[in-house]
Amino acid sequence: MKHEKNKPVVDHALFTVTVLLLFIYIGIFFYLNMWKYTQHVDSDIAVDAMLAREIWEEKDLTPDNWISSTERLVVGVPMLSSVFYGMSGSMVFSMGIACVITGALLLTAIACTLKKCSFSHPGIALALLALCALPINGLRNDGQMVPFVILLWFLFADYYALHSICLFLCIAFYLRLRERSDAPAAGRRLPLIAWWVFLVGLTGGLALGGMRCLQVVILPLAVWELLLLFFESGGMAERLPRARFVPSGFIGSLLVVGILAKLYPTNVEYPMFLQNGAGMIDRLTGQVPAAILECLGIAGGCKVDSLAALMQLGILAMLAVVMGGWIFLMRDEPDRVLPKLQPGQRLLMTALLSSFLLTVFIEVVTTAEPAHNYFFVIWFVCAVTLAALVTWAEKNAVWFARLLTAAVCVFALCNLFYTYRDCVTTTDNLKDYEEVIRFMESEDLQYGYAEFWDASRICIMTDGRITMGHCYHMEDLHMYWWTTSTKWYVPNLPEQMRTAYVVCAGDEDAFEAQFEDPAIVEPSFHNKRFTVYVSDHNLVSMNE
Repeated sequence: MKHEKNKPVVDHALFTVTVLLLFIYIGIFFYLNMWKYTQHVDSDIAVDAMLAREIWEEKDLTPDNWISSTERLVVGVPMLSSVFYGMSGSMVFSMGIACVITGALLLTAIACTLKKCSFSHPGIALALLALCALPINGLRNDGQMVPFVILLWFLFADYYALHSICLFLCIAFYLRLRERSDAPAAGRRLPLIAWWVFLVGLTGGLALGGMRCLQVVILPLAVWELLLLFFESGGMAERLPRARFVPSGFIGSLLVVGILAKLYPTNVEYPMFLQNGAGMIDRLTGQVPAAILECLGIAGGCKVDSLAALMQLGILAMLAVVMGGWIFLMRDEPDRVLPKLQPGQRLLMTALLSSFLLTVFIEVVTTAEPAHNYFFVIWFVCAVTLAALVTWAEKNAVWFARLLTAAVCVFALCNLFYTYRDCVTTTDNLKDYEEVIRFMESEDLQYGYAEFWDASRICIMTDGRITMGHCYHMEDLHMYWWTTSTKWYVPNLPEQMRTAYVVCAGDEDAFEAQFEDPAIVEPSFHNKRFTVYVSDHNLVSMNE
């Protein structure tokens, strides 16, 4: 009897700790976006903030002067950031707040979808904490580690946050359509139509940008729905009710808008070819599994008795629990009165698995780079599986629910020290860049050029006071046609203008050797990392 009285208190305490840790992580992401943006971004991320400025200045979602990478974004975080840039005039602030809002929308979309699927509140909280606190694999930027998976969703960049929001909202709306057994009343029909139009528009806008929406949202849901129709009809042997094809129509509309979006041209063609047989086997047995493990945080290269090894072993343990839990939850015993999963929970888990497996299939059969970040949906699969395990165990094995929640909370506490302590406190990893900026500002140099990985960082660190164009290599001055504006190069800038050229240490001789008259550029500043040359001539043309 005493045990029964103490039981709710233990569960309440674990739920409180889970929510508290979740808000700590959300607070860290807010702080990093708003106050550490320039501290941790690299040039590949900084260009999104610069694109937001171009969108506002050109009053165009896809400015003609902007050279895109493999995608020409139509709907993206830079679009939202451009609104805040118009109000503040600060690229750093506007991109930071846009990323905060997008991350909050993602967590909200996931929470609402899980609630729609009848997951318990502790299960939902644990899933959100798992997404925020479990990723440990890092992108090292000047010695500072930022977890790459977290970066995709919550920090600094417009990679997959909106695609993930779209995926969860589409699944939730699909489940809503499956619930209705007959036509809704007129007053309830309008909200359904509005959501249908909104989600098709969001999916189409994302699909206009490139292939990611097809890979993450449209094709997985289309394949998933076809399989559901096949099995629910008994292998096409039984006729399904007409109402069942309403959700199929929704998925079909996503597929149609995705196909139509491919007629919209992007700036850069991304060559991709089919693998031969040997290449597929190599991808399937080596490269792709390694990339998936890297996405989960298995980086290796650490002593077994170190904190890094402990964290990676924790991820392996989580993976084992998720795989075992998936098999356990999906296999219903015939003698059970109630299934382990409700229909919505099962559908959500299989939809997410479909998205992940389609990415695996694409990476196996094509020559697309098997980068670890492409497999990020595995984290959604893991988080939702943990939520399902807790939801089931609360009624059937409460000790397991407590143990699983406690383990994730302990891991989250450890990750605060393993990853985020240095991430939050580091202040001296940009000293070489700051010295270059101080020199350029003291000389009133407002334009300059550097290699891609340095140019945009300098620009964003000054919040646009200095504009830096990109070059392939400083020893051969040519415009780098990749995430840049044509406004920053000759002939859109005058040839006769004071210009800075920021050259990496060790490349000075090669840089100077390209000029017939060495006096055309003058070395004016140097530190351990860079030498800054100054010239009265702008020598970088936008001609390819």
